[in-house]
Amino acid sequence: MRLRTHLLAAGLAHRLPRCDMTKPVNRPRRKPGRKRKLPPAQRIEVPRTTVPPELRHTARRIEALAASGHSVVGIARGLNTSKEVLSRWLDEHPALAEALARGRESERFDLHNYLYRTAMDPKVARKDRNFAAAYLLNNRHGYVSGDQSGEANRVSITFALPGALTPEQFTIEHAPKTEHLPVPARRLTRS
Repeated sequence: MRLRTHLLAAGLAHRLPRCDMTKPVNRPRRKPGRKRKLPPAQRIEVPRTTVPPELRHTARRIEALAASGHSVVGIARGLNTSKEVLSRWLDEHPALAEALARGRESERFDLHNYLYRTAMDPKVARKDRNFAAAYLLNNRHGYVSGDQSGEANRVSITFALPGALTPEQFTIEHAPKTEHLPVPARRLTRS
């Protein structure tokens, strides 16, 4: 308040911050926590592949099997079908392919979360925490253990030197060669 009165007295009212609010609002401060749901008219729907009713059960089974760590062969076995038939279903129905992707992401997240919690938990043995942290750094951020990165980018140059020569061979190969160069024809010059 003092600053305001000094600026007004000095004729520097233009330096005051603009205030459009006439009086303070007396409403309770919003508490942190879960966000409120928007009314139906304001909700933004994320487009998802719609699963036909006849495939809903299959999509749920595919997602659950993928989330529990099954391979494509294991998922096909869980659905009592072959790998080829499952691959055809995934190609024909994008909803089933999306269910497989959601299940795999769920598994990846669970494993990553477990490793992260292990790496950050002070109650876990230090050796196990270091291993979990190193594994996360290697896979998530591209770190490489040891000094392997320098070897992959190092340039290697190999010189192949001939074997030693005897003195006789050296004198024969490196003897001065006398070649007679042709003498250019003399030009006639004016005197």
